[in-house]
Amino acid sequence: MATYELFSQKLKTVNIGLPSFGEDLITQEVETVLVDWQIPAGGSTELVNALKVIENAEVEEANKLTVERMLSGEPVLIGMERAQDVILGMGPRSIFHSGPPLTWERMCPGVQRAVLGAIIFEGWAKDRESALEVVKNNEVEFSPNHFHGAVGPMTGIISPSMPVWVVENRTFGNRAYSTLNEGKGVTLWYGDFDDSTIEKLNWFREVFGPSVKKALDKQSGTINPFNLVAQGLSMGDEVHVRCQATTALLIKELVPLLADAGVEGSDIAAMVRFMARNNTFSLNLAMAACKSVMDAAHGVPNSTIVTAMTRNGTDFGLRVGGLGDQWFITDAPALEECLYYAGFSVEDAVADIGDSSIIETTGFGGMTFASAPTIASFVGGGVKDAIELNKQMASITYGKNKNFAIPNMDFAGSPTGLDIRKVVGSRIVPIIDTGVIHKDAGIGQIGAGVAHAPINVFEQAVLAMAKTMSTKQ
Repeated sequence: MATYELFSQKLKTVNIGLPSFGEDLITQEVETVLVDWQIPAGGSTELVNALKVIENAEVEEANKLTVERMLSGEPVLIGMERAQDVILGMGPRSIFHSGPPLTWERMCPGVQRAVLGAIIFEGWAKDRESALEVVKNNEVEFSPNHFHGAVGPMTGIISPSMPVWVVENRTFGNRAYSTLNEGKGVTLWYGDFDDSTIEKLNWFREVFGPSVKKALDKQSGTINPFNLVAQGLSMGDEVHVRCQATTALLIKELVPLLADAGVEGSDIAAMVRFMARNNTFSLNLAMAACKSVMDAAHGVPNSTIVTAMTRNGTDFGLRVGGLGDQWFITDAPALEECLYYAGFSVEDAVADIGDSSIIETTGFGGMTFASAPTIASFVGGGVKDAIELNKQMASITYGKNKNFAIPNMDFAGSPTGLDIRKVVGSRIVPIIDTGVIHKDAGIGQIGAGVAHAPINVFEQAVLAMAKTMSTKQ
């Protein structure tokens, strides 16, 4: 083309990288295509070289197998039992918690208060002061839930006599566990307790737990939590912060089982009232189902798929399918982008907390954010913004789970199989839907929103995987 012909044509541009240059051209009515591009891995030569090592056919095949295991998992509710009777490694003086391992001294204030409440509930002490003495005398053994096939939201506290959901992955035979969700108010999961907290926990232990056990002993395996999740997603839940529909579906499944088992009508009525007033009641069961699926998917050599994310207000932990028992740990991030109740801010909040990020690891919650338009304000906008966020999440995962369809995105399957390579290469991190608890006693929840997983644990994992594969070569 001759030079004069080139300059006689209408200007068309492609803007790569910083969008402001292209946006200026668009305001001047210049036809412009914006290309969202950035330097891979933030320009780190070490990370770029590590990514090159793990971009190969072996990893692709391992990731395919990992995600196939995730998609083929079939979690079913088989029982409700006393924690000490079913959770491997739980002794008579054990207290399990969310996130990576912690000593008492490193626990955030909310977890410490929840521990003291559990000690009083178990009858090991009568009040806060004597409960603290039990801790100081090393009479309690602490351990992370994840190390024992269990999960718990927020503080995640599990003590020996608490009733727990028992979920079995029918495809692979492994089991996972979680407590009953306490609902609103002063609760252990939100990092505090009073007399009403202990009273509710006693009711769980003496009435609710035994009643559900009686029902499930008679009709075990009839409830598939993932079927409830799939229906909930089509009814406005993302099944993490918003679980209203999924909870209603669970009540619908449980009540006939309770009646068939001969549970007293007055007890059923009290249980239904409690569940109906607790919008997050189904969350813990969904978490146990996710744990059963992700544990079965873990352990494929060379897999770069994330099989667990967890936090406890102090640390954030990441586990990767092909890296065995290694956990990659960093500081739990501050919850800077959440919506706070009037009068509260990030300065009042405990850092990101809870095992419930197993939800996002599996492929819903933040991965299906667009399913729940009522919480779109968490990301500062409307449904369109939620859809855009979902597209970003899809860009860092291996594939999609068609069983978890997102209505607002033409029923596209949920982003599934978080890939550490894609996270590090793109600098896009997973979002985790979450609640927020206050640092101080007597306040509890002060907000909700989204947390962003810290990039550095993904970087640690990429470097570790590259080292592992280089050693094999």
